[in-house]
Amino acid sequence: MTIESKIRTTITDPENLEEIYRDDPKGFRKSYKDAFVNQQDSLLFRAWQARLNFSPAKTQALSSIDLMIMLLLCFAAGTLLKIPEWTDLDNFELFGWMVSLIPLSAMFLYTMHMHGWPRKTTKFGIGISLFLGLFMTFIPEKWDDVYTLVCLNLPFFLWSLYGLCRVANNWQSTDQRIEYLRFSGELIIHAGLLFLGGGVLLLLTFGLFDMLHIDSSWIIEDLAIYGMASIPLVAAWATDTYSAARKLVPLLARIFSPLLLVLILSYMGAMAWNTEELFQDRSTLLTYNILLLSVLATAVFTLTGRGEKGAGRLSTAVISLMVVATVILDLVGICAIGWRIFEYGLTANRMSVLGSNLVTFGNLAVMGMGYLRYHSSKGTLEDIEIGLARYLPLYAIWTGFSVLVLPWIFRY
Repeated sequence: MTIESKIRTTITDPENLEEIYRDDPKGFRKSYKDAFVNQQDSLLFRAWQARLNFSPAKTQALSSIDLMIMLLLCFAAGTLLKIPEWTDLDNFELFGWMVSLIPLSAMFLYTMHMHGWPRKTTKFGIGISLFLGLFMTFIPEKWDDVYTLVCLNLPFFLWSLYGLCRVANNWQSTDQRIEYLRFSGELIIHAGLLFLGGGVLLLLTFGLFDMLHIDSSWIIEDLAIYGMASIPLVAAWATDTYSAARKLVPLLARIFSPLLLVLILSYMGAMAWNTEELFQDRSTLLTYNILLLSVLATAVFTLTGRGEKGAGRLSTAVISLMVVATVILDLVGICAIGWRIFEYGLTANRMSVLGSNLVTFGNLAVMGMGYLRYHSSKGTLEDIEIGLARYLPLYAIWTGFSVLVLPWIFRY
């Protein structure tokens, strides 16, 4: 029986039509119009026609003005990052906060340009950037510990503020918050690809110049700085314009989630065998915190990216086990940090680690409860997304506290 005959015999059965299409998509495309020849006005035919003839909207080309503004902002960001080197100011002290504030501010400005420079949002973003730049100059250089903590938390605080500017008046919308998480995952992929590609290009150029005995120090000292300053801006533009990584983010999360689950269970076994290591060794505690963040990022991007290819039962089960196991592990870690505070006293570093772990624990606990409700048929994956979206402001509050308040509490 030909495909056209199969379509004619199942023309009122959408499920069987789908099976015929999946068995031979090319043959279905060629034959479906002839099979529907007497039913051109049927809703089913119009649905198949829309589905098979659909072509995504072409990406709008970058105009000369857009390109000029992009290049100017990239050049300005790179030049500002070179200021510590060109002056007698402390290179390390300035570069520590400039390396996040300046590129992310340039990214914000270009995003506002692409959105038509909304007045209130643009003023708010520029005002925040100027305020934070001025604020960092007031932290004394002798406060080494808190200065380092501020530099580490600053990019996360800026990322929260950037998200607030992107959603603007829709900041209370859970859908907009989830969309920002999707955007963040795609931007990380684009930025990583730009970093790897640019790094390879710079190394090849350096090697070529070195082979020809031409001075190539400027490649690392100048081009690398300008390239690093440009990556967030270009990555944000690529994410908004092309969304090439939309399917890649959840795919990577699904690939690494089983590996992370095995790692977590192994880590739990190792901790059960030698619990004192986590309570006494700072390097072990640092590794543990990196693991927590990796698990959280994987769980979030798997959840928010599931729409690209459904939510497989196996993938959901793996993520559920991973989140629950990490909640248990995080409780042990919080106890370890609490013990170090009790034993050695409260310091800026310990307070920062404790706060970060409590915020992460709360997020994982919310997701874990959501997955338990989902598996007991009392909730849906959308409910977990809503809970995640509602929790996001706590990250902005904590990172804002770490940047703006914590330095003045400890002052060393």
